Amino acid sequence: MMKRSMFLLAGVVCASMVATPGLAAQTNATQAGKPELGQWGVDLSGMDKSVKPGNDFFDYVNGDWLKKTKIPADRSRIGSFTSLAILSETRIKTILKELEAKPYNSLTADEKKLRDLYDAFLDTKAIEAKGLKPVRKDLATLEGLKTKAEIASGMGSSRLMTASPFNVAIGIDDKNPNAYSVNLYQGGLGMPDRDYYLKTDKPILEAQAAYKKYLATMLKLAGLDHAGKRAAAVYDLEHRIAEVQWTHAERRDADKVYNPMSFSKLEKLAPEFDWKAYFKTADIPLTSPKGERQVIVADKSAFPKFARIFAETPVSVWRDYLIVHYMHTFAPYLPKAVDQANFDFYGKVIQGSSQQLPRATRATHLLDAQLGEALGKLYVAKYFPPEAKTKAERLVHNLLRAYKDDLETLKWMTPAT
Repeated sequence: MMKRSMFLLAGVVCASMVATPGLAAQTNATQAGKPELGQWGVDLSGMDKSVKPGNDFFDYVNGDWLKKTKIPADRSRIGSFTSLAILSETRIKTILKELEAKPYNSLTADEKKLRDLYDAFLDTKAIEAKGLKPVRKDLATLEGLKTKAEIASGMGSSRLMTASPFNVAIGIDDKNPNAYSVNLYQGGLGMPDRDYYLKTDKPILEAQAAYKKYLATMLKLAGLDHAGKRAAAVYDLEHRIAEVQWTHAERRDADKVYNPMSFSKLEKLAPEFDWKAYFKTADIPLTSPKGERQVIVADKSAFPKFARIFAETPVSVWRDYLIVHYMHTFAPYLPKAVDQANFDFYGKVIQGSSQQLPRATRATHLLDAQLGEALGKLYVAKYFPPEAKTKAERLVHNLLRAYKDDLETLKWMTPAT
Protein backbone atom coordinates (compact mmCIF):
# COMPACT_ATOMS: atom_id res chain seq x y z
CA MET A 1 0.00 0.00 0.00
CA MET A 2 2.72 2.43 0.94
CA LYS A 3 4.72 1.66 -2.19
CA ARG A 4 1.72 2.14 -4.43
CA SER A 5 0.81 5.46 -2.80
CA MET A 6 4.36 6.75 -3.10
CA PHE A 7 4.49 5.99 -6.81
CA LEU A 8 1.13 7.65 -7.36
CA LEU A 9 2.17 10.73 -5.43
CA ALA A 10 5.33 10.95 -7.50
CA GLY A 11 3.22 10.68 -10.63
CA VAL A 12 0.95 13.51 -9.48
CA VAL A 13 3.92 15.70 -8.72
CA CYS A 14 5.56 14.92 -12.07
CA ALA A 15 2.30 15.56 -13.91
CA SER A 16 1.95 18.90 -12.21
CA MET A 17 5.50 19.85 -13.11
CA VAL A 18 5.04 18.93 -16.74
CA ALA A 19 1.64 20.53 -17.04
CA THR A 20 2.63 23.90 -15.57
CA PRO A 21 5.72 24.85 -17.56
CA GLY A 22 4.91 28.51 -17.57
CA LEU A 23 4.19 28.84 -13.85
CA ALA A 24 7.73 28.87 -12.53
CA ALA A 25 8.84 30.98 -15.49
CA GLN A 26 6.43 33.66 -14.30
CA THR A 27 5.14 34.59 -17.73
CA ASN A 28 2.40 37.18 -18.04
CA ALA A 29 -0.09 34.50 -18.98
CA THR A 30 0.53 32.33 -15.95
CA GLN A 31 0.60 35.31 -13.61
CA ALA A 32 -2.91 36.01 -14.79
CA GLY A 33 -3.92 32.42 -13.94
CA LYS A 34 -4.18 31.27 -17.55
CA PRO A 35 -1.84 28.60 -18.93
CA GLU A 36 0.27 29.72 -21.85
CA LEU A 37 0.07 26.34 -23.60
CA GLY A 38 -2.70 23.78 -23.17
CA GLN A 39 -4.27 22.88 -19.83
CA TRP A 40 -2.58 22.56 -16.46
CA GLY A 41 -3.37 21.28 -13.00
CA VAL A 42 -4.48 17.94 -11.57
CA ASP A 43 -7.43 16.09 -13.14
CA LEU A 44 -10.00 15.87 -10.35
CA SER A 45 -12.69 14.04 -12.33
CA GLY A 46 -11.22 10.59 -11.64
CA MET A 47 -10.99 11.00 -7.86
CA ASP A 48 -13.00 9.00 -5.37
CA LYS A 49 -13.40 11.41 -2.50
CA SER A 50 -15.32 8.84 -0.47
CA VAL A 51 -11.95 7.20 0.19
CA LYS A 52 -9.79 8.67 2.92
CA PRO A 53 -6.43 9.60 1.38
CA GLY A 54 -4.63 8.40 4.49
CA ASN A 55 -6.14 4.92 4.04
CA ASP A 56 -5.55 4.48 0.30
CA PHE A 57 -4.12 7.46 -1.55
CA PHE A 58 -4.12 5.60 -4.86
CA ASP A 59 -7.87 4.93 -4.75
CA TYR A 60 -8.49 8.44 -3.45
CA VAL A 61 -6.86 9.95 -6.54
CA ASN A 62 -7.90 7.35 -9.16
CA GLY A 63 -10.81 5.41 -7.70
CA ASP A 64 -13.63 6.85 -9.80
CA TRP A 65 -11.57 6.54 -12.99
CA LEU A 66 -10.81 2.89 -12.19
CA LYS A 67 -14.50 2.13 -11.68
CA LYS A 68 -15.56 3.68 -14.98
CA THR A 69 -12.66 2.70 -17.24
CA LYS A 70 -12.45 -0.64 -19.04
CA ILE A 71 -9.35 -2.10 -20.66
CA PRO A 72 -10.13 -2.91 -24.31
CA ALA A 73 -10.08 -6.62 -25.09
CA ASP A 74 -7.17 -6.21 -27.51
CA ARG A 75 -5.03 -4.17 -25.08
CA SER A 76 -3.14 -5.13 -21.96
CA ARG A 77 -3.54 -1.67 -20.42
CA ILE A 78 -5.26 1.66 -20.90
CA GLY A 79 -4.33 5.17 -19.90
CA SER A 80 -3.28 8.49 -21.37
CA PHE A 81 -0.20 7.12 -23.14
CA THR A 82 -2.12 4.17 -24.57
CA SER A 83 -4.80 6.58 -25.79
CA LEU A 84 -2.10 8.61 -27.54
CA ALA A 85 -0.76 5.43 -29.13
CA ILE A 86 -4.25 4.56 -30.40
CA LEU A 87 -4.54 8.07 -31.85
CA SER A 88 -1.24 7.60 -33.68
CA GLU A 89 -2.41 4.23 -35.01
CA THR A 90 -5.58 5.83 -36.36
CA ARG A 91 -3.60 8.58 -38.05
CA ILE A 92 -1.18 6.12 -39.62
CA LYS A 93 -4.12 4.13 -41.01
CA THR A 94 -5.38 7.35 -42.61
CA ILE A 95 -1.98 7.92 -44.22
CA LEU A 96 -1.91 4.35 -45.53
CA LYS A 97 -5.46 4.62 -46.86
CA GLU A 98 -4.40 7.70 -48.81
CA LEU A 99 -1.39 5.83 -50.21
CA GLU A 100 -3.64 2.95 -51.30
CA ALA A 101 -5.88 5.43 -53.16
CA LYS A 102 -3.03 6.86 -55.25
CA PRO A 103 -1.80 5.33 -58.53
CA TYR A 104 1.17 3.13 -57.62
CA ASN A 105 3.46 4.72 -60.23
CA SER A 106 2.83 8.16 -58.73
CA LEU A 107 4.28 7.16 -55.35
CA THR A 108 7.78 8.02 -54.22
CA ALA A 109 10.29 5.26 -53.51
CA ASP A 110 9.60 5.50 -49.76
CA GLU A 111 5.84 5.49 -50.30
CA LYS A 112 6.12 2.36 -52.44
CA LYS A 113 8.08 0.60 -49.70
CA LEU A 114 5.42 1.52 -47.13
CA ARG A 115 2.56 0.37 -49.34
CA ASP A 116 4.32 -2.84 -50.38
CA LEU A 117 5.07 -3.88 -46.80
CA TYR A 118 1.57 -2.91 -45.64
CA ASP A 119 -0.11 -4.85 -48.47
CA ALA A 120 2.09 -7.90 -47.93
CA PHE A 121 1.37 -8.02 -44.21
CA LEU A 122 -2.38 -7.74 -44.79
CA ASP A 123 -2.44 -10.38 -47.53
CA THR A 124 -3.21 -13.28 -45.20
CA LYS A 125 -4.49 -15.41 -48.11
CA ALA A 126 -1.03 -15.37 -49.67
CA ILE A 127 0.57 -16.07 -46.29
CA GLU A 128 -1.69 -19.10 -45.74
CA ALA A 129 -1.11 -20.37 -49.27
CA LYS A 130 2.67 -20.29 -48.84
CA GLY A 131 2.60 -21.98 -45.44
CA LEU A 132 6.11 -22.43 -44.03
CA LYS A 133 7.72 -22.40 -47.46
CA PRO A 134 9.32 -18.93 -46.98
CA VAL A 135 11.13 -20.12 -43.82
CA ARG A 136 11.90 -23.72 -44.77
CA LYS A 137 15.47 -22.84 -45.74
CA ASP A 138 16.13 -21.20 -42.35
CA LEU A 139 14.50 -24.09 -40.48
CA ALA A 140 16.61 -26.56 -42.46
CA THR A 141 19.72 -24.55 -41.55
CA LEU A 142 18.85 -24.75 -37.86
CA GLU A 143 17.93 -28.43 -38.04
CA GLY A 144 21.25 -29.11 -39.76
CA LEU A 145 23.50 -27.63 -37.06
CA LYS A 146 25.86 -30.38 -35.91
CA THR A 147 28.54 -28.84 -33.68
CA LYS A 148 28.69 -26.45 -30.75
CA ALA A 149 30.53 -23.96 -32.97
CA GLU A 150 27.65 -24.08 -35.45
CA ILE A 151 25.15 -23.59 -32.60
CA ALA A 152 27.07 -20.52 -31.38
CA SER A 153 27.10 -19.23 -34.94
CA GLY A 154 23.33 -19.68 -35.20
CA MET A 155 22.86 -17.84 -31.91
CA GLY A 156 24.82 -14.85 -33.17
CA SER A 157 23.09 -14.61 -36.54
CA SER A 158 21.55 -11.17 -36.99
CA ARG A 159 19.47 -12.60 -39.85
CA LEU A 160 17.97 -15.59 -38.04
CA MET A 161 17.22 -13.56 -34.89
CA THR A 162 16.93 -16.58 -32.61
CA ALA A 163 18.10 -16.48 -28.97
CA SER A 164 21.11 -17.16 -26.78
CA PRO A 165 22.11 -17.10 -23.10
CA PHE A 166 24.22 -14.13 -24.19
CA ASN A 167 22.71 -11.01 -25.73
CA VAL A 168 24.79 -8.49 -27.63
CA ALA A 169 24.00 -4.87 -28.47
CA ILE A 170 25.81 -1.81 -29.73
CA GLY A 171 25.35 1.19 -27.45
CA ILE A 172 27.05 4.22 -25.94
CA ASP A 173 29.75 3.52 -23.37
CA ASP A 174 28.20 4.42 -20.00
CA LYS A 175 31.49 5.88 -18.77
CA ASN A 176 32.64 7.38 -22.05
CA PRO A 177 29.78 9.12 -23.88
CA ASN A 178 32.06 9.88 -26.82
CA ALA A 179 32.48 6.21 -27.71
CA TYR A 180 30.28 3.37 -28.87
CA SER A 181 30.47 0.07 -27.02
CA VAL A 182 29.77 -3.61 -27.64
CA ASN A 183 27.60 -4.63 -24.70
CA LEU A 184 27.07 -8.24 -23.62
CA TYR A 185 24.39 -9.20 -21.12
CA GLN A 186 22.31 -12.17 -20.02
CA GLY A 187 19.42 -13.47 -22.09
CA GLY A 188 18.07 -16.72 -23.43
CA LEU A 189 14.61 -16.98 -21.84
CA GLY A 190 11.29 -17.32 -23.63
CA MET A 191 9.32 -16.04 -20.64
CA PRO A 192 9.75 -12.44 -19.44
CA ASP A 193 12.37 -13.05 -16.73
CA ARG A 194 13.92 -15.59 -14.35
CA ASP A 195 11.11 -15.29 -11.80
CA TYR A 196 8.70 -16.97 -14.22
CA TYR A 197 10.81 -20.12 -13.99
CA LEU A 198 11.74 -20.04 -10.29
CA LYS A 199 8.69 -18.82 -8.38
CA THR A 200 5.88 -21.15 -7.36
CA ASP A 201 2.81 -18.96 -6.75
CA LYS A 202 -0.32 -19.97 -8.68
CA PRO A 203 -0.19 -17.46 -11.59
CA ILE A 204 3.46 -18.32 -12.21
CA LEU A 205 2.77 -22.06 -12.18
CA GLU A 206 -0.05 -21.49 -14.67
CA ALA A 207 2.31 -19.52 -16.91
CA GLN A 208 4.89 -22.30 -16.71
CA ALA A 209 2.33 -24.90 -17.79
CA ALA A 210 1.14 -22.67 -20.63
CA TYR A 211 4.71 -22.08 -21.80
CA LYS A 212 5.47 -25.81 -21.89
CA LYS A 213 2.37 -26.29 -24.03
CA TYR A 214 3.43 -23.39 -26.25
CA LEU A 215 6.90 -24.89 -26.79
CA ALA A 216 5.41 -28.22 -27.85
CA THR A 217 2.94 -26.50 -30.18
CA MET A 218 5.67 -24.48 -31.89
CA LEU A 219 7.93 -27.49 -32.38
CA LYS A 220 5.02 -29.43 -33.85
CA LEU A 221 4.09 -26.56 -36.17
CA ALA A 222 7.72 -26.45 -37.31
CA GLY A 223 7.28 -30.04 -38.44
CA LEU A 224 9.26 -31.83 -35.71
CA ASP A 225 8.20 -35.14 -34.23
CA HIS A 226 8.03 -36.05 -30.51
CA ALA A 227 7.26 -32.39 -29.82
CA GLY A 228 6.23 -32.92 -26.19
CA LYS A 229 9.46 -34.62 -25.15
CA ARG A 230 11.59 -32.10 -27.02
CA ALA A 231 9.65 -29.19 -25.52
CA ALA A 232 10.34 -30.51 -22.02
CA ALA A 233 14.06 -30.54 -22.77
CA VAL A 234 13.95 -26.95 -24.04
CA TYR A 235 12.06 -25.86 -20.94
CA ASP A 236 14.57 -27.58 -18.65
CA LEU A 237 17.39 -25.81 -20.50
CA GLU A 238 15.80 -22.40 -20.02
CA HIS A 239 15.16 -23.22 -16.37
CA ARG A 240 18.89 -23.89 -15.93
CA ILE A 241 19.68 -20.55 -17.56
CA ALA A 242 17.20 -18.77 -15.26
CA GLU A 243 18.77 -20.33 -12.17
CA VAL A 244 22.15 -18.69 -12.81
CA GLN A 245 20.95 -15.35 -14.13
CA TRP A 246 21.49 -12.27 -12.00
CA THR A 247 18.49 -10.91 -10.11
CA HIS A 248 16.87 -7.57 -10.92
CA ALA A 249 18.40 -6.11 -7.76
CA GLU A 250 21.91 -7.11 -8.82
CA ARG A 251 21.42 -5.70 -12.31
CA ARG A 252 20.31 -2.32 -10.96
CA ASP A 253 23.83 -1.65 -9.68
CA ALA A 254 25.30 0.48 -12.50
CA ASP A 255 28.90 -0.15 -11.44
CA LYS A 256 28.39 -3.87 -10.99
CA VAL A 257 27.12 -4.32 -14.56
CA TYR A 258 29.97 -2.28 -16.06
CA ASN A 259 32.83 -4.70 -16.74
CA PRO A 260 34.96 -3.61 -19.70
CA MET A 261 37.40 -6.17 -21.07
CA SER A 262 39.18 -7.24 -24.23
CA PHE A 263 37.85 -10.01 -26.45
CA SER A 264 40.66 -12.31 -25.31
CA LYS A 265 39.68 -11.75 -21.67
CA LEU A 266 36.06 -12.50 -22.56
CA GLU A 267 37.22 -15.85 -23.96
CA LYS A 268 39.07 -16.57 -20.71
CA LEU A 269 36.03 -15.52 -18.63
CA ALA A 270 33.68 -17.97 -20.42
CA PRO A 271 35.94 -20.39 -22.35
CA GLU A 272 33.29 -23.05 -22.97
CA PHE A 273 31.40 -20.86 -25.46
CA ASP A 274 32.65 -20.29 -29.02
CA TRP A 275 32.83 -16.50 -29.03
CA LYS A 276 34.60 -16.28 -32.38
CA ALA A 277 31.76 -18.09 -34.15
CA TYR A 278 29.18 -15.98 -32.30
CA PHE A 279 30.82 -12.65 -33.15
CA LYS A 280 31.37 -13.64 -36.77
CA THR A 281 27.66 -14.12 -37.56
CA ALA A 282 26.80 -11.10 -35.41
CA ASP A 283 28.99 -9.12 -37.85
CA ILE A 284 31.20 -7.73 -35.08
CA PRO A 285 34.91 -7.65 -36.06
CA LEU A 286 37.37 -8.90 -33.47
CA THR A 287 39.59 -5.89 -34.07
CA SER A 288 38.91 -2.17 -34.19
CA PRO A 289 40.95 0.85 -35.32
CA LYS A 290 42.32 0.92 -31.76
CA GLY A 291 43.39 -2.72 -31.73
CA GLU A 292 41.72 -5.73 -30.12
CA ARG A 293 37.93 -5.59 -29.77
CA GLN A 294 36.81 -4.30 -26.38
CA VAL A 295 33.46 -5.34 -24.87
CA ILE A 296 31.46 -4.46 -21.77
CA VAL A 297 30.08 -7.45 -19.88
CA ALA A 298 27.09 -6.86 -17.61
CA ASP A 299 26.39 -10.04 -15.65
CA LYS A 300 30.03 -11.00 -15.25
CA SER A 301 29.85 -13.83 -12.71
CA ALA A 302 26.98 -15.50 -14.63
CA PHE A 303 28.88 -15.73 -17.92
CA PRO A 304 31.07 -18.72 -17.00
CA LYS A 305 27.93 -20.53 -15.79
CA PHE A 306 26.10 -19.82 -19.06
CA ALA A 307 29.11 -21.13 -20.97
CA ARG A 308 29.13 -24.29 -18.86
CA ILE A 309 25.42 -24.85 -19.56
CA PHE A 310 26.18 -24.33 -23.25
CA ALA A 311 28.89 -26.99 -23.17
CA GLU A 312 26.85 -29.52 -21.18
CA THR A 313 23.66 -29.27 -23.24
CA PRO A 314 23.38 -31.62 -26.25
CA VAL A 315 23.42 -30.04 -29.71
CA SER A 316 20.01 -31.58 -30.41
CA VAL A 317 18.41 -29.63 -27.55
CA TRP A 318 20.07 -26.41 -28.68
CA ARG A 319 18.70 -26.99 -32.20
CA ASP A 320 15.15 -27.27 -30.88
CA TYR A 321 15.71 -24.23 -28.67
CA LEU A 322 16.82 -22.15 -31.65
CA ILE A 323 13.91 -23.34 -33.80
CA VAL A 324 11.32 -22.40 -31.15
CA HIS A 325 12.76 -18.92 -30.76
CA TYR A 326 13.01 -18.49 -34.52
CA MET A 327 9.32 -19.40 -34.87
CA HIS A 328 8.45 -16.89 -32.16
CA THR A 329 10.35 -14.09 -33.90
CA PHE A 330 8.68 -14.62 -37.26
CA ALA A 331 5.23 -15.75 -36.05
CA PRO A 332 3.44 -12.54 -37.18
CA TYR A 333 4.44 -13.26 -40.80
CA LEU A 334 3.63 -16.98 -40.80
CA PRO A 335 0.29 -18.81 -41.19
CA LYS A 336 -2.46 -18.14 -38.68
CA ALA A 337 -1.86 -21.36 -36.73
CA VAL A 338 1.64 -20.12 -35.81
CA ASP A 339 0.60 -16.52 -35.24
CA GLN A 340 -2.35 -17.59 -33.07
CA ALA A 341 -0.27 -20.00 -30.98
CA ASN A 342 2.21 -17.21 -30.38
CA PHE A 343 -0.56 -14.82 -29.30
CA ASP A 344 -2.28 -17.43 -27.13
CA PHE A 345 0.79 -17.49 -24.92
CA TYR A 346 2.42 -14.08 -25.18
CA GLY A 347 -0.77 -12.09 -25.71
CA LYS A 348 -3.24 -13.91 -23.47
CA VAL A 349 -1.08 -15.49 -20.75
CA ILE A 350 1.73 -12.95 -20.44
CA GLN A 351 0.04 -9.66 -21.40
CA GLY A 352 -3.49 -10.48 -20.34
CA SER A 353 -5.22 -9.50 -23.60
CA SER A 354 -8.25 -11.57 -24.55
CA GLN A 355 -8.04 -10.88 -28.27
CA GLN A 356 -5.35 -9.88 -30.74
CA LEU A 357 -5.07 -6.41 -32.23
CA PRO A 358 -6.65 -6.10 -35.68
CA ARG A 359 -4.15 -6.96 -38.39
CA ALA A 360 -4.33 -3.44 -39.83
CA THR A 361 -3.35 -2.02 -36.44
CA ARG A 362 -0.48 -4.47 -36.14
CA ALA A 363 0.57 -3.32 -39.61
CA THR A 364 0.98 0.24 -38.33
CA HIS A 365 3.34 -1.08 -35.65
CA LEU A 366 5.32 -3.02 -38.27
CA LEU A 367 5.74 -0.02 -40.55
CA ASP A 368 6.67 2.22 -37.63
CA ALA A 369 9.33 -0.27 -36.52
CA GLN A 370 10.78 -1.19 -39.92
CA LEU A 371 10.23 1.96 -42.00
CA GLY A 372 9.94 4.57 -39.29
CA GLU A 373 11.88 7.28 -41.12
CA ALA A 374 9.80 6.98 -44.27
CA LEU A 375 6.55 6.85 -42.31
CA GLY A 376 7.64 9.69 -40.05
CA LYS A 377 8.08 12.06 -42.98
CA LEU A 378 4.46 11.54 -44.06
CA TYR A 379 3.20 11.71 -40.47
CA VAL A 380 4.96 14.99 -39.72
CA ALA A 381 3.82 16.54 -42.99
CA LYS A 382 0.20 15.71 -42.21
CA TYR A 383 -0.08 16.01 -38.43
CA PHE A 384 2.77 18.21 -37.23
CA PRO A 385 2.52 21.65 -38.86
CA PRO A 386 5.13 24.36 -38.19
CA GLU A 387 2.95 26.03 -35.57
CA ALA A 388 2.82 22.77 -33.59
CA LYS A 389 6.62 22.61 -33.61
CA THR A 390 6.77 26.21 -32.39
CA LYS A 391 4.43 25.39 -29.50
CA ALA A 392 6.47 22.31 -28.59
CA GLU A 393 9.70 24.32 -28.58
CA ARG A 394 8.09 26.97 -26.37
CA LEU A 395 6.85 24.30 -23.98
CA VAL A 396 10.33 22.77 -23.68
CA HIS A 397 11.84 26.23 -23.21
CA ASN A 398 9.38 26.93 -20.39
CA LEU A 399 10.13 23.57 -18.81
CA LEU A 400 13.84 24.33 -18.76
CA ARG A 401 13.17 27.73 -17.19
CA ALA A 402 10.89 26.15 -14.62
CA TYR A 403 13.53 23.58 -13.66
CA LYS A 404 16.19 26.30 -13.46
CA ASP A 405 14.08 28.47 -11.18
CA ASP A 406 13.21 25.48 -9.01
CA LEU A 407 16.81 24.29 -8.68
CA GLU A 408 17.96 27.76 -7.63
CA THR A 409 15.68 27.57 -4.59
CA LEU A 410 17.27 24.35 -3.27
CA LYS A 411 19.36 25.33 -0.26
CA TRP A 412 21.01 21.90 0.02
CA MET A 413 22.66 22.22 -3.41
CA THR A 414 25.90 24.16 -3.82
CA PRO A 415 26.26 26.58 -6.76
CA ALA A 416 28.68 24.18 -8.47
CA THR A 417 26.22 21.31 -8.23
